[in-house]
Amino acid sequence: MYNYEVDISRMSVQSGLQRKTILTYLKYLSDAKLVNLLYSDYLNVKKMQKPDKIYIENTNMLKALATHPIKEGTLRETFAISHLAFTHSVEYGKQKGDFVVDGKYTIEVGGQGKTTKQIANVPNAYILADDIEFPIGNKLPLWILGFLY
Repeated sequence: MYNYEVDISRMSVQSGLQRKTILTYLKYLSDAKLVNLLYSDYLNVKKMQKPDKIYIENTNMLKALATHPIKEGTLRETFAISHLAFTHSVEYGKQKGDFVVDGKYTIEVGGQGKTTKQIANVPNAYILADDIEFPIGNKLPLWILGFLY
């Protein structure tokens, strides 16, 4: 898998670098637009500690760097993040959904068969679904994010 929940301590041990150095390097990678760092709450002090998830910045880079087959869900989420983060703030939807956009919209990313189970009873919640052509209720086609650029 090419996005993952972050364990900075483990990264520190495996790399032989201090925790603070790892966080600094991740910030540099984010500033250079090579990765997208997601935090579960932008206003929380925790943001200064570590990101909750790391995504390669875009699907082209992900495919170029991959050494193993890439999961379809990872491609979908990477596509969604790279387009949403261009003009919006995107947080990790730790409780419900995959992402929270602008602190208001909960987004779940999936395929055509994705149900609303994970975002049930969540206000302003939407599914971005691959393999559909038209919106159906709160289920929007993933390709529509291409218009954000």
